[in-house]
Amino acid sequence: IPKPKALLSFDVEEFDLPGEYGKRQAPEIDVQLEVGTRGLTAVLELLDRTGVRATFFTTAVFAAARPELIRRIAASPLKHEVASHGWSHSSFEERDLLRSRIEIEGIAGRPVLGFRRARFGEFDRKALATAGYRYDSSDNPIWLPGRYNNLKQPRTAYRFGAPGTPGVTILPVSASPLLRYPLFWLSFKHSPMRVFRLASAWTLREDGYLNLFFHPWEFTSLAGFKVPFVVSRRAGEKMVARLEAYLLWLKERADFEPLADFVVRWENQQALSLFNTSRT
Repeated sequence: IPKPKALLSFDVEEFDLPGEYGKRQAPEIDVQLEVGTRGLTAVLELLDRTGVRATFFTTAVFAAARPELIRRIAASPLKHEVASHGWSHSSFEERDLLRSRIEIEGIAGRPVLGFRRARFGEFDRKALATAGYRYDSSDNPIWLPGRYNNLKQPRTAYRFGAPGTPGVTILPVSASPLLRYPLFWLSFKHSPMRVFRLASAWTLREDGYLNLFFHPWEFTSLAGFKVPFVVSRRAGEKMVARLEAYLLWLKERADFEPLADFVVRWENQQALSLFNTSRT
């Protein structure tokens, strides 16, 4: 019997987070990039140690500034995936969908099939297929106070687009059945690990997959930056050790694969199911 699938992703971006809080100013762009670089390096070393495959949603700004890291991801023997996180982390225009894909593909040397909007912001999803994307992972179907309330959104993968028209697969970040217990970076930082593992196992059993995401800047020191404790807790080496232990636990229960691989198989299963239904 095939194991459930574990989909691990990282949002590779400029560390502009301090600018979100009140009148605090974001660091200069070179500092933002340096924080992201340190974190991404730690993440890649962690994945090499554990043999875990992942998807990296990168902004075009970061990719252009650190092309050697993006090429390292694309050339990894683990066969990671490079996807788009837009042009920059601090702004968004619809034209960013196409131009970020083209820019990142040129750097990575591989097709870019996936997109995730920074901060899960709203945008016109009809433009995704036109811009050349196959899937989108910009849904977090939970209630996050002060950010968004997505409890009415679908919790698992679904298709966006009218029948007979170009569409994309939407792959929400995982939340547990019923309670919609969040399974993403913020809850990972603050939940007792026993609780997070129980919610993970429950979701794997019910959905057949788990879609988790983090940011590389979580895995380096944030000392000196004015960010809330809810963000800075366990940053750096503590977060590396915490995620490494969790990934080894999860590896015994699921097979890791990039989001694009999962989406292709999911679409094929949906098409086969539709074909069989039409024959009956």
